[in-house]
Amino acid sequence: MFKFLPLMLLPILCFGQEQLSISSFDKTPDKWLLLKQSRQYISDNDSLNEHLVDLVKAFSVDSVLPSKSQRHRVAEAGWIISIFGYKWKALSMTKQKFVGTERDGIRVPSWPPHFTEYDVNFNLIPHTRKYIDFLWPGYVQKCEKNRFKRIKNLDEPPCIYPKTLENIDKYRLHCEITPPLDYVFMLNSKFYPCHRPNSSKEHHNIGTDHATFGMYGAFVADYNHTGGPELHPYEWIWWYDTHPDRLQEKMQTWFLGFMKEGSNRFRGWYPKKRPQVGQISVPFIFNLQNDTLNITLEHLVHDTFIPDAIVKLESVPSNASTLNFSTRHYAFQDNGLEKKVIVFQTSNPISGESMKTWFSDLNWDKENNLLTGYLNLGVSVANLYNAKLSFE
Repeated sequence: MFKFLPLMLLPILCFGQEQLSISSFDKTPDKWLLLKQSRQYISDNDSLNEHLVDLVKAFSVDSVLPSKSQRHRVAEAGWIISIFGYKWKALSMTKQKFVGTERDGIRVPSWPPHFTEYDVNFNLIPHTRKYIDFLWPGYVQKCEKNRFKRIKNLDEPPCIYPKTLENIDKYRLHCEITPPLDYVFMLNSKFYPCHRPNSSKEHHNIGTDHATFGMYGAFVADYNHTGGPELHPYEWIWWYDTHPDRLQEKMQTWFLGFMKEGSNRFRGWYPKKRPQVGQISVPFIFNLQNDTLNITLEHLVHDTFIPDAIVKLESVPSNASTLNFSTRHYAFQDNGLEKKVIVFQTSNPISGESMKTWFSDLNWDKENNLLTGYLNLGVSVANLYNAKLSFE
């Protein structure tokens, strides 16, 4: 955590502060109140953790898949086996968001890669009806096709609709990506486990084999195997910090990752020279009994920023600012909040127009003296950007 400026210095800095305006004055919704709960409370309840992680919004500008399927790219072999149905087929022609909890821990490969494949895999289980219903059509098509006749009983899970959570471990979404291969060891050190020996439980940013994650990417059926549903590749990944060693910490801390598929299997969907351009919106809640509200953004792993491509992100408002600062102060235009200041600190400035940040959906719950909203990050990079974001 970076040292914040003493409160006595804040009046000196009032001139030139960025101005924020409240957009609503409603009662804080129950899901947002989860941000006030202890990390221990969130860690102990998978469905509540999933509701919390689902508050995050993420997308990439290339959200529409240009073709229905992709195949392996191993000389002529990839084309030949695709004739016999060995390929990935889109279950949706637009990229999708999914939130679930690890069933059995992250699966990381050994080095070196097999051909260009080096998948970091998750098996995520949904505990909320929203994502159970999202996943169910993937199992409907799998059971209808019953590829290789692997399913012996079509009247058992996962081929019957899960009305309860009793057998929910049978309905996993397999989530995969080959991270940009030049950055595997940096990602393993700074962000999440990418090579052996390592695991979700052993990694200092996760700490358990049953963490809850949000992901965004291509929702597909993998007919290289039995046609099971996958998010492959996932582009955005995020999670709320519930590491067992930090359950007593009060700040709201998130880990965020934006990556391009590093293999050549999906080059029809992810051309090598096309930059990654996208946005993530992270929720926060501040108790307004405090006059200073702190935000800290730590850039963990990234490669070359591409400033020219940020114009593709049409959601960026005109009042968005670059990340070319170490500390920035925000004040409020609304009567009653004149003494409140948001102090936004970064681990280092990012020069140029390739990253943008702005606040949205600011709500002042006067009855409970709570401020909620989103901090938005727009990113344009060649291959990846990963960060740690905290609110206190």
